[in-house]
Amino acid sequence: MRVGVIGAGAISEIYLTNMINRFDNLEVVAVAARHIERAQRRAEQFALRACTVDEMMADPSIEMVVVLTPVGTHYSLIRQALLAGKHVYTEKTITDDLAGALELARLADERGLYLGCAPDTFLGAALQTARAAIDDGLLGDVHSFAISANRNNDVLLSLFAFLREPGAGVLRDYGVYYLTALTSLLGPVARVAGVIGTPYKTHVNILPGPDYGKVMDTPNESQVSAILKMRNGVTGTLHIDTDSKMQDEAYFTIYGTKGILYLTDPNQFGGEVSFHPNIGTDWRKPAAPVRLWNFASYADNSRGVGPSEMAAAIEEGRPCRASKEMAVHVLEVLDAILAGGEEGQFVDVKSVFERPAPLCRRDAGIVNIGHIAFEMKNEAEMLRFYGETLGMKPLFTLTVQDLANTYAARGQTDRIEELAPELEKDPAAPWIRYMKVSDRQFVELFFDRGRVREELLDRENVYGYRKYNLEVENIEALRDRVVSAGIKLREDVHLTIDGAVEFAVLDPDGNEVQFTQYGERSKLPLKAVHPCVPVSTAKGVTQIALQIQDAANMRGFYLRGLGLNKVFTLTYGDLADGLEAGGSADAEVINGLRQKAAQPWIDYIEMAPHQYIELFYTDGQEKREERDLSKYYGYQHICLEVSDIHAAWDAVTFNGIVPEREIILGSDGAYQFWLRDPDGNRIEIMSYSDRALQLS
Repeated sequence: MRVGVIGAGAISEIYLTNMINRFDNLEVVAVAARHIERAQRRAEQFALRACTVDEMMADPSIEMVVVLTPVGTHYSLIRQALLAGKHVYTEKTITDDLAGALELARLADERGLYLGCAPDTFLGAALQTARAAIDDGLLGDVHSFAISANRNNDVLLSLFAFLREPGAGVLRDYGVYYLTALTSLLGPVARVAGVIGTPYKTHVNILPGPDYGKVMDTPNESQVSAILKMRNGVTGTLHIDTDSKMQDEAYFTIYGTKGILYLTDPNQFGGEVSFHPNIGTDWRKPAAPVRLWNFASYADNSRGVGPSEMAAAIEEGRPCRASKEMAVHVLEVLDAILAGGEEGQFVDVKSVFERPAPLCRRDAGIVNIGHIAFEMKNEAEMLRFYGETLGMKPLFTLTVQDLANTYAARGQTDRIEELAPELEKDPAAPWIRYMKVSDRQFVELFFDRGRVREELLDRENVYGYRKYNLEVENIEALRDRVVSAGIKLREDVHLTIDGAVEFAVLDPDGNEVQFTQYGERSKLPLKAVHPCVPVSTAKGVTQIALQIQDAANMRGFYLRGLGLNKVFTLTYGDLADGLEAGGSADAEVINGLRQKAAQPWIDYIEMAPHQYIELFYTDGQEKREERDLSKYYGYQHICLEVSDIHAAWDAVTFNGIVPEREIILGSDGAYQFWLRDPDGNRIEIMSYSDRALQLS
């Protein structure tokens, strides 16, 4: 969309920088300003065309006008642009007059044009994270909020002359950020009451320059205390004091039955959002606060995302998120607070709007659980178990020289130097054996290469990886085969709480392997066959279980960070029912589970048909944290296959995840990059090239 910008002041620089360099659906072509020489300077800075406002309006190639001028000019400029047939995005507030804003909204509708308005900071990572927490029910039932903010008018009024103009008090200039953030999270306001203060009607200019020491008339409000009731019944307070500290000390909290959400300054796109749970594993002890990961884009100064999002909405034929309806509503709320302060009473807010949809996350495009990797201790027995007993096919072996090549591709010269003795001794020594489960699923078995490691045999007491499941066609026959091979059963064939039939063993290194046969009683959504063609006794890897520590962020990582879907949940109530039916637990344990019956016990996150990551909740259990698995035998990582490695990279980084390394082409002919989830589990994202050994 071809864009013209009106306004060449301070805020225009970041808008132009982002709209030109960051948002590829915008093509900025011209800049205009009241003083043409300012437009010329900005135009020269960004290689644009400088023009007058009238010239911009007369240019039929310009489809959108972005207004970055003081609020007193908004009405006339927006009206002129709408009458010229152009979409408009304006800086806050939409106008300095509610009647004018309503007129512009009607004009935009009549002309079939879009009108959007800042602030667009609610599209930033921090407030999108807060929105996800509310929408996901992390807070339970939300019932109140509290906002308190500060500024320093001695500096601000000396620095910005427009703040001394009528209608540019703290509510419209700064409170608009909090009200836009609040309504984007909780919806429209129903009624307000306020107390307004203007204790200092003049200020002395304190900044060096020709106006230093001059007395300035400063008639606008500088202190605000307000009560707001939202249309959904939530109530709260808004307090702003600009006769105070210059650096913002934002206090923005939302209260719910499950805890408190602490937000950041909504004048910023990023920042910390933390959740303070109501009750932890023991009600007598305070639960630890949880800093929420930002599984969202735009954590830095992203001004310009509003026009970009509006351009996307125009193309897609849907409402834009920074809508005129929300801007009009926020302006009416600000005016109502001022009116309530003058009249000493509650004021009803008439306008409404649809709460904007959260920003869409991108799907990483995961198509398969590619492999699961183990560091072997008992190498001969492990190879025999996976090969002879389970029928997996040895596909290929990577060597120490291949490991050196991988380090070289990563630029890890120090690791190559560490590897020098092994390379000198035997570069063909085995590093990894690939065992083929199905046509696109593998078990990676790492040789220890003489490096002694520790054993981690009590994984049920450790956060992170617990066990994995192989889907089979005839579970009784496989059980008999395993037993005849001399393998001791950890659990015999039994019906599970999720409706599958399973049995379990330990491999020679003590890793738990479960075998699963789905049937008519399965509660999982098994609408399609397993996507991989089996070449062993198993159809493929069907489940990988993780015992989670940071529940909120782990859910966010897999659902919002990777773009996966939760397809099924078992609750603690389901667990209690299963234990009671099986007679395997005493009444005290079952009663304890029933106290949290509605809480999730296992979330099933679908990777592909018949493939799941199981997130096991550990409420009430204290487990150890072992994030560095490099010193242990056993499980090391999982690999998730994607169809396009570069699209996957773009998706996860857009969703706020920072990969450990850049994409490389591994010595096996597969592209890869690495992630860590919030509990520290390592994940390899992989796609195959035409010469990938896995496809041979």
